[in-house]
Parts: sequence; C-alpha cells; structure tokens
Amino acid sequence: VLTFSRPRMRLARRRVQVLALGLCKPRGLTILLNQVNKLRSVFIFTGAFAVTALVLGAFAHQSSLFQVKSLPIEVASIAQNRSELGPSGIRMRVQPKAAAYLGKKIWAVDLSDLKASIAKDEWVKEVFIARTFPNGIRIKIEPKQTVSILVGSRGGLWPVTDDGSILGKLPADAIPDVPLLRGEIFLKDEARRQSAVEFIKRLPETGPISRQNVSEISWTKDAGYTFMLMHPKIEVRFGDEKLDLKVLRVAQVVNYLNAQGVDGRVIDASFSKKVLVRVRKGP
Repeated sequence: VLTFSRPRMRLARRRVQVLALGLCKPRGLTILLNQVNKLRSVFIFTGAFAVTALVLGAFAHQSSLFQVKSLPIEVASIAQNRSELGPSGIRMRVQPKAAAYLGKKIWAVDLSDLKASIAKDEWVKEVFIARTFPNGIRIKIEPKQTVSILVGSRGGLWPVTDDGSILGKLPADAIPDVPLLRGEIFLKDEARRQSAVEFIKRLPETGPISRQNVSEISWTKDAGYTFMLMHPKIEVRFGDEKLDLKVLRVAQVVNYLNAQGVDGRVIDASFSKKVLVRVRKGP
C-alpha cells in the first residue's frame, strides 16, 4: 500500500491541473482564431462592396452613359395614314413632349409624368412606356380611330372618333377615307352623333353598303338616316328603326340593280317591310 504525504498530494493535484490546461488550451485558441478570421473576411468583403458601390455610384452620377439619349416613338398601325391622322403625324405631335426628357438620368425620369404628358394629346388613346438600359426610353402609342368626319355649316372638317368625341379641325387634304357626317344635328346633339358612330361601326367591311362605299351620312327627324353611296351613286334612306336589317336588304337591292344594269337614283328602305327604288331618268 502506497501512502503519500500532504505536500506530495498537493503537488500531484497541481500537475494534473496544469496538464488539463495544456490539453485544452490549443483547441480554444484554434476556435478563437477561426472566429477572428471569419469576422475579418466579413469586414473585408463589406468594405470592398461599400467602396465598389461608392465608386460605381460616383461613375453613374458623373458619366453621360446613363443620360437619356433616345426616345423612339412607335405608333400602332391604323387605317388612316394621312398627315396628322397617320403614324408620322402623331409622332410629330408628341415628339416635343418626349424631347423634354433628353439628357436626364434614366432613373431620374418619372415615367408616370411622361405618360401623362403624352396622353394629354387629343389624338392619343393609350400610351405604353418602358426604360431600356442604359440610356433609352421606349414609347408606344395607340392612337384614336377616326370613324367619320363632321362637316360644319361653313365647311369645317372635324374628325369624330370611335367613342363619338370630336377632335381638332383638319385641312381638307388631311382627312381619311371615312364617311362624312353632314348636318348641325351631329355637332349639337351628342347622343345623335354617338348613335351615328355606332351605326357606322356596324356597317360591313365589304359590299355596296360598306364604310368604304358610303360617302355621306345625314339625319332628319322626318327621314331618319340617309346615305349617299359612291358606287353606284345612289341616295339610300333608312329611317330610324331596324337599321341592321335594312342594310342587308339594301345591299341585296343594289346588287340586283347592278346585275340588271338598272341605274337607280333613290332607294327608300324606311318602310318596315318593303324597299322602293326610284330609277334615274334620262342620260
């Protein structure tokens, strides 16, 4: 049996503690160093990112690369292609408004303001705007469709759109190939004008009563709607009721007259169940 004195026991205990500390110390230092290295990497990355962002921001602010240099305007294809009513004319109307944004930073352009500015033009129906990196803004315009031309008592010509609104006066050489609305009633009575527009929109695309073959439209309280056709030159009276049915009837009558070589002068379809034809007399 081994026996130890107290001093020897204290010395042995101290050696055990020192040995334990020596075994644990390297592992603790390794963990600590790893954490320090990770923090150092984060600080370096964050600092580099911040410096890069500042440099790029300063470059973008000073450089002309991001200044708006082009605002191409695309106008959707429409039937009328003359002067103010065509794509080139509408493009010329809105170009000055778009040009006001040239030279601005692309991110500084308020697209809603630009859209509102262009949409104020009476010929514009819809506007679509998008940024194109790095220095462009694309503008697409859907123009209003002209359904007819309102003829004033003094010969003035005003386009009438598909919603019945009247646009600015046009010169004679700028009007599109659409029917003329003749009579003060269409200028003063919005409901009557809207009714005429809806009637025109329902006309067939082809045939003797197509929109392309109707030269003038008038309306009176007694006779209702009256059309003047171009080929052949015939006056057609429709009245006010069952207009779509009467258009089909008149088309059949005109085709029959053409087939028989009969020169009609007036076709009266204002009756509910019959169509009368007045033949042109003489040469």
